[in-house]
Amino acid sequence: MEGKRIAVIGAGVCGLVSIKSCLEEGLEPVCYELNSELGGVWVYSNELRPNQGSAVYDCLVTNSSKEMTCFSDFPFPRTTPPYLTHRLYLQYLRNYADHFNLHPYINFNCCVKDIRQAKDFAETGQWEITIQQGGTERVEIFDGVMVCSGMFKDARIPTYPGLDQFQGDVLHSNAFRNGSKYKDKTVLVVGGGHSAGDISVDTSRHANQVYLSMRKGTWVIPRTGLGCVPSDMLGNTRFTNLLPMAIRAFLVTTFASLRVNHAKFGLQSEVPFFKGSQMVNDEIGNRIFCGKIKPKPVISEFTKNGVKFEDGSEINNLDAVIFATGYHLGYKFIDNSIIADSHDELELYKYVFPARLKHSTLAVVGCVAILGANVPVYELQARWAARVLAKKAKLPGPTERVFEVRGRRKRLRENHGRCKTYVPPVPIQEDYANEIGVRPNFTKLLVTNPSLAFKCFFGPTYPTSYRLHGPGSWHGARKAILDAWDNVIYPTKTRDVVKETSPSSITLKMFIIFTFLVIIITLVFT
Repeated sequence: MEGKRIAVIGAGVCGLVSIKSCLEEGLEPVCYELNSELGGVWVYSNELRPNQGSAVYDCLVTNSSKEMTCFSDFPFPRTTPPYLTHRLYLQYLRNYADHFNLHPYINFNCCVKDIRQAKDFAETGQWEITIQQGGTERVEIFDGVMVCSGMFKDARIPTYPGLDQFQGDVLHSNAFRNGSKYKDKTVLVVGGGHSAGDISVDTSRHANQVYLSMRKGTWVIPRTGLGCVPSDMLGNTRFTNLLPMAIRAFLVTTFASLRVNHAKFGLQSEVPFFKGSQMVNDEIGNRIFCGKIKPKPVISEFTKNGVKFEDGSEINNLDAVIFATGYHLGYKFIDNSIIADSHDELELYKYVFPARLKHSTLAVVGCVAILGANVPVYELQARWAARVLAKKAKLPGPTERVFEVRGRRKRLRENHGRCKTYVPPVPIQEDYANEIGVRPNFTKLLVTNPSLAFKCFFGPTYPTSYRLHGPGSWHGARKAILDAWDNVIYPTKTRDVVKETSPSSITLKMFIIFTFLVIIITLVFT
């Protein structure tokens, strides 16, 4: 193959889509993977692997449904359940690599020690990469780099008075595998996000008592939405994205409160939905209801055998504390001036390209967390980056890129009080799609296929909608969109039943739309 040599760092989700995107644009990808198999964070191991940051635990199930988290031109099989265990998802990644023949481009057991600008970077835009493999090091030159190693590397454990004196077990969620280790013990979980919920629920099935300490509470979103439709398929649509933020927040918090009374269960968030913590979880309400999990406020201090909270309550004879408190940014193989190690200083144009570089020959794929499915966003990032590296798409100059970063940073501080990297999926997907030239053309669709246009606008924002036309279009995209609803229902119907007496799917959809419209009209005119 002839073309620019592009180094792809990591063979997880981001690395795989980056390899494929490079091939689509006529580039020559060379992928370096630290471990002996592909899959990144989705590879389960009983112990943390060397230099591993985030990791999956045994009870992990995807927070996003299969139709919303698939690759845009490789849908899940019809028989795959709506939500997947980590083992099923890893197998999907393996199938993806096999289908698109990505294995020949991956070099396993390779540690990238250093990435720096080549001596003639000012003229060529090339990069010098130091790779360690089998005890030896070598340096190679590349025309471009796609950093796909993941942003969550160093586990973040907050400091508390007395924690160093606490005699029980202390660990971060990345070292947690399952709750059986805590049989008949008293456990404190710290955090208000997805991992905190999963770990609390799983541990509560074995422990004598589990406590959950949260800083400002959380919003619990169930996977199962109205009519047993995955909740992300109802909420992440192009139509709802056009509604004012206040209305979207009202709709989603109303939906969340249908399943869990946050105030009665001690989960009530002190901040609005889009500014606070979210927890996708179907079971935590039941575990609180039966007393196995007890929410607690902020920790005041630890003692040798327990913990005290800011409300004056305390727990004695505490056996373990598990911190589900996130991670620090981790790109240690490259200079901080290019990829900073803190969100406050991170300067990536549209979360992908270092803003100040003269040559846009380095891209970071996956350095943003999504309030929804991550995979479609990362795939669009990779497709856009590959086109930029192939000189088929152009970026604005450094001044304009820095201006975009500063403006985004200012808005985040005003709205959230900090530079967080969690964003809603639809707006950022549409932005990347515009850059690539694959955003659905609804004017054209209304003329050529009104039914498809309706489904793409009012229905879920399927990843496959970004393969309908433009660069990298896929002939199976239309069928995948039309079949999506049936694909969600099919794997759960494993037993023949008497004709349903509940409202038909059409009536249900009409009821949902009517309810939303009533809420919107009420908010606007009252």
